[in-house]
Amino acid sequence: MSEALMQRYYQTYNSEDAEALSAFYHPEVELHSAEGVMRGREQVLATYRYLVGLFEDRMHPTRVVMEGNTAVVDITDELTARDSIEDFIGASLAAGETLTLLLRGRYRIENGQFRHIMIEALA
Repeated sequence: MSEALMQRYYQTYNSEDAEALSAFYHPEVELHSAEGVMRGREQVLATYRYLVGLFEDRMHPTRVVMEGNTAVVDITDELTARDSIEDFIGASLAAGETLTLLLRGRYRIENGQFRHIMIEALA
């Protein structure tokens, strides 16, 4: 496990290629975020497809710390609305408007795949 794995993950995430992204997720991955808990690769990918349908979603890791089989990553997430959005986590966005989130992700890795992910807002 390395910072290189995390860099590849975010490059793939930003490519909007759900099929390529699926290789990073354990079949029984569990993702915890403000949206709730998603269990299983397909549920995580369905959420991803939903988000990239609404936004051009670009995650930029600003700090990666490896702790054994866990990566802790500070992320700047830029979400640019593809169309007008009435309410997304309390924000209203016009088409082309960008919402920037500061996040921290904690990724537990098993056999080169993410088994448990926790995403939280920093600010």
